[in-house]
Amino acid sequence: MHRSPREKTTTGRGAWRTRLLLAAVGLALAGTAWAQTAKVPADAVDGFRAALKRKDTGGALSYLDRSLVVFEFGVTDPSVEAYALSHLPGDIDMAAVSDWTLQARRVGGSGNERWVLSTYRVTGKLPNGKAIDQAMLETAIVRRVGDSFRIVHLHWSSDKNDFQSWAQAQQQQQRAAR
Repeated sequence: MHRSPREKTTTGRGAWRTRLLLAAVGLALAGTAWAQTAKVPADAVDGFRAALKRKDTGGALSYLDRSLVVFEFGVTDPSVEAYALSHLPGDIDMAAVSDWTLQARRVGGSGNERWVLSTYRVTGKLPNGKAIDQAMLETAIVRRVGDSFRIVHLHWSSDKNDFQSWAQAQQQQQRAAR
């Protein structure tokens, strides 16, 4: 069966990007209506990480505030939509092949604005077979929206460049596919 060029763009990678964009826009417009419940600041961070591990794009996005800004390995995603279309697919892929063991956490702030500083030991195996074993530092700023906390800022850094190199290669492949 012959498909037109337009039909081809709605399958495969194009469909994946379209679904992500629609999910991000839908969540941004819905506000807190679709948000997962995070009664304490750390629940938002842990819920987000669990959704990534489950490959649950909608669940992960539901923990993010519409004003989200992400700093990931030297790149900035200035909105939840930008994150959904750039880093989120790679973060889901990485979560699927790695285990993040919480080693230390500090929580602070007051009122509606809080911060969660976490250190993880990340282990697993990259799709190319290379072992993952490194420390990952995460800073999350969360904001109370209604009776739940949502993430407004994430910043990740690592003690090794393997993770960063893999993530940046994934980003370059995604850009080339566009």
